[in-house]
Amino acid sequence: MDERNRKLVELVTEEVLKALSAPAPGPPGPPGSPGSPTIKPQQRAVVRPTIGQCTGDYSKFPELAGQFASAPTPTPVSAIALTGIVTANQLQEAMDKAPDGVAVLTNDARLTPLANDLARQLPQRIRRGEQALGNAPSATANWLWWLEGQCTAVTSLVSQRSHLLRAVGGTSLIQVVRNLATAVKSKQAAGGVLFVPNAARAMCYANRASTLRAVVGTCPQALEQGINELGANVLVIEYPYVKPDVMTTMMDHFINRSPSVPPNIQRELADLQRNG
Repeated sequence: MDERNRKLVELVTEEVLKALSAPAPGPPGPPGSPGSPTIKPQQRAVVRPTIGQCTGDYSKFPELAGQFASAPTPTPVSAIALTGIVTANQLQEAMDKAPDGVAVLTNDARLTPLANDLARQLPQRIRRGEQALGNAPSATANWLWWLEGQCTAVTSLVSQRSHLLRAVGGTSLIQVVRNLATAVKSKQAAGGVLFVPNAARAMCYANRASTLRAVVGTCPQALEQGINELGANVLVIEYPYVKPDVMTTMMDHFINRSPSVPPNIQRELADLQRNG
């Protein structure tokens, strides 16, 4: 071993022996005593919103004052008179949705036994013979609807258009068509939309009524033909086979206009009624 390496080993050995011979450190004394660790006072962390997140504080931006006020409360629509056979659920729903809490019935509306019980319990929340539609249905006329089975897309669709639509009374298809025809004949409805799994019976029943002209909503083009050529006032939609966006398009187009029968079609239908 050369002289340089020998001195390096001696220095390392000397330092190791010093470390081994030093006394072991005792437990730390109270804060502030010599050798005790220094404890820093606690500091409250400042948490700031993520960049791009709205905090709702516009105090630093006076030019935006008043631009983010809460949306105005929508004006409630007038209550629409219930017609045909009215169930207890329909009556309760009409009470809940009415601006004044009063359900309106037409003079010829008939209540089911359960609905009669509800009417006797809350007579002050029922009114007859008012708010019925006039003689001429318009684009904002009262349209009836009915769903055979269950479909969340249909339920959502009609609930968003409750100012134009209301459910027609009846638990079976033939009863629904009968009530729909009565409502159209008495000018209490412009027509109706029937959501069914299969259109065959609905079309057969609806087109047997002299006041109804039903078409199947297979596509918007077919619906347009039914409106222009027949003045259709009943739209039948086979909801298992129609996409929700197409169903929405067809129904909106159907209920936002007033049915008008071409004179030649009216004559031919009357002839069929006489000789059928």
